[in-house]
Amino acid sequence: MKEKAIELINKVHSSDPKGEALLYANQCFEWLSKINSNYTEEQEMAARCQHFKRWEIPRSDFPVGKKGYYQWRIGLYQYQADKAGEVLESVGYSVDFVSSVKSMISKKDLRNDANSQLIEDVACLVFLNYHIHPFASSKDYTEEKWIKIIQKTWGKMSEKGHKFALEINYNAAILDLIKKALA
Repeated sequence: MKEKAIELINKVHSSDPKGEALLYANQCFEWLSKINSNYTEEQEMAARCQHFKRWEIPRSDFPVGKKGYYQWRIGLYQYQADKAGEVLESVGYSVDFVSSVKSMISKKDLRNDANSQLIEDVACLVFLNYHIHPFASSKDYTEEKWIKIIQKTWGKMSEKGHKFALEINYNAAILDLIKKALA
């Protein structure tokens, strides 16, 4: 069942028009394995589906600004969870299993649910490890804005996530921003 689910999940990821989803899913699984070597199958599926079909709901479909961003993000979490749940159900996972995975993907009770927090840590670590530098290179943000982005990312993570984030080999410019954000 697990192999079939991963095959179907990867097939969906491979249909991403930007060609980024499968790589991102593999990065999430890599980080899950690093921070929790005894991960459960539910946690693995949630990590692999963290951005499931994300490209189907573009940010541009929502209003500009902070409010529009949060509307998009919250709607996206539930959409991704529902779409991943459909795949998991189709291969025969139980209702409880699917519900658990969907809860992690949709970030339910983030601060009080260890599984949801684990998947949030995974997403933040993937961003910090693989995506912050290219993202920074593509944006003309002020230092103040970058510090706020890093502080918000840091604020989403657990202490365990912080520990792993501090072990990432950042380039000098990003490391400088992180030091300023955490000061």
